[in-house]
Amino acid sequence: MVSASTKSASGGARRTDLDIIRIVICAAVILAHALLIFAAEPRYHLKAPEWYPATVSYEFMRATTMAVFFLVAGLATVMSLRGRSVKAYVSSRINRILVPLFIGIVTLGPVIKYIELSHGRNLSKRGIALVAPLDVDFLHFLPLYFTHSRLVTWSHLWFLAYLFAYSIVFLPIMVWLARRPAKSEMPPAFVVYLPGLLLAAQVVAFNGYWPFLPTLFKDPNTILFALCFLLGAMFAVWPGFEARLRQQAVGMVLLLAAAFSGIVWFGESLAGRVCVGLTAWAAVGASLALGARYAPPKNAALDYLAQATLPIYIVHHVPLLLIALAILPLAIPVLAKIAVIAGLTMVVSLALYHFLIRPMPPVRWAVGMPAR
Repeated sequence: MVSASTKSASGGARRTDLDIIRIVICAAVILAHALLIFAAEPRYHLKAPEWYPATVSYEFMRATTMAVFFLVAGLATVMSLRGRSVKAYVSSRINRILVPLFIGIVTLGPVIKYIELSHGRNLSKRGIALVAPLDVDFLHFLPLYFTHSRLVTWSHLWFLAYLFAYSIVFLPIMVWLARRPAKSEMPPAFVVYLPGLLLAAQVVAFNGYWPFLPTLFKDPNTILFALCFLLGAMFAVWPGFEARLRQQAVGMVLLLAAAFSGIVWFGESLAGRVCVGLTAWAAVGASLALGARYAPPKNAALDYLAQATLPIYIVHHVPLLLIALAILPLAIPVLAKIAVIAGLTMVVSLALYHFLIRPMPPVRWAVGMPAR
């Protein structure tokens, strides 16, 4: 969602395939949050009775979307550093990532936490606890949120904290890579599958993926996403690797189907964790291969949506939870509830972007958008 640059490795035309990938990821995350309400995963702000198809669908989203996002972010970081100074890059990361993170914690966090506690749930760095439902109104809760650190939440904005950490910690590596000439030689086909083994080994070694508690410092998935970020940086300096990967679209899709089936079959186990790493890499390979194959030409609608992904991601969670509160009591099938929650959230979030965020400079700044 956060785009540093989407120009090609040689600094040429904007890569519309990466724009499409970001747009799809943004929509997929909104759908994942709608699914999560009905999934078996207990760590969420609002829950309804479990529906198995939602559990499987959510698991697929979780195993694929963030790996792809962080890899694209690493690739875009090196591209960006080819055309700007380190100082300008760091300033951009502060404005694009850190400012929205803190403003989101202050403005969106209280609403999300209030909904969570009002429904007898307390999600913290230790996990989920069932508590007595909150019996105060929102205006009385608001001062509590700002005076009790244990109530403060970054909720879905965790990925901004992770991305900023990677952007700064790996900056020397990114700068070094940005100064290197691009390598056009294509490796043998089997080589493009090897990173999947690396990711699988990491997930197994650190007992990653389960449980999913994005606390940054104590989260084993921090390393998984960091590896994806660094692999993306490698793509930027070895376009021959990506060119070979693009030729493996069918293989990557087949690996994705097989590896995710393994997650569903084996669950939280050593074999399941191996499948998590393979699924993450296969999702990366399939996304880049198919994205390149079906990349649209540059157009106004694509530019509009590409710019909207970060603001929409930042603001979507509050509308989603409020819409879910209205939809859950309705006597309609679960699938219809998920479709309505996700669909309305996308519409409302896009409307907020178009009518509130996009035209107003202070709000643009608050969600990490550059001034017009």
